[in-house]
Amino acid sequence: MFKKIGIIAKTKVKNIEKIIFELLEYFKDKDVEVVLGCEAAQALGKDGPKREQLAAFVDMILVLGGDGTFISAARSVNESMKDVPILGVNLGRMGFLTEVPLNRIYEVLDDIFIKKNFLIEHRMMLDVEILKNNELIAKKTVFNDAVISKGALARIVPIRVDALVDNKKNHLAVYYADGLIVSTPSGSTAYSLAAGGPIVYPTLDSIIITPICPHTLSNRPLIIPDNSVLYIKMDEDIEDVMATLDGQIGYKIDINYTIVVRKSERKIKIITQKDKNYFDVLRTKLNWEERKIRHLKC
Repeated sequence: MFKKIGIIAKTKVKNIEKIIFELLEYFKDKDVEVVLGCEAAQALGKDGPKREQLAAFVDMILVLGGDGTFISAARSVNESMKDVPILGVNLGRMGFLTEVPLNRIYEVLDDIFIKKNFLIEHRMMLDVEILKNNELIAKKTVFNDAVISKGALARIVPIRVDALVDNKKNHLAVYYADGLIVSTPSGSTAYSLAAGGPIVYPTLDSIIITPICPHTLSNRPLIIPDNSVLYIKMDEDIEDVMATLDGQIGYKIDINYTIVVRKSERKIKIITQKDKNYFDVLRTKLNWEERKIRHLKC
């Protein structure tokens, strides 16, 4: 069971000091040791380890913030090479990943630390390699997506995508679009969804390719097997094109670059509620409403 937890917090949140202090009191009563990440510690005038170091000290991480904070925490956990599960508490807006609302935080914590009533989901990630003239420039693991898009000026970006499926390299398409998103199932409800991509159940293993505002109507989103390897590069030399990973890390690329995307061997563990229904989450977060049919009497 979890005897030592770390707290990662987005500090630009109203009353964050009060929220962290009350959590410290809660865990003190449960005889659970708490290690505050540097941002959470600074909110209380203390020092703490950086995010990428925190996982080495704990066996669970509590994230206070929005989905962006959660994604950053997940990437830090992955870089630590430790399989530490993460629980997200939503202090932001949408909160697909930080699914626990603040007003239910102690109810959910009681389920975990008293009733032992919780599940751990294993979520797929993607390894992204950035090569220039076949030389490796960077290798990162993303939880949500990798995006190739133009900078400030609007212009069609021709992006060539080849896919290695079942050890056979296939030319997939040249997308003429404002950009291209390659996402995980967890990332299907992020930028990919806004660009018209499909919602994919988060514990499935697959890779989603979504063009951004394609200039050919036949260029549609595509879901491919998780054992595929994608090779993405510019089909023309265009300036100010960026490869952005998880919306947080960016690389300027040109026709000499190739982006290679494949399923990561590692997964992120997410603590979730046993009675949680993902379709309830979708209806709540996306404001879906059930149509009520009224039977009219003649």
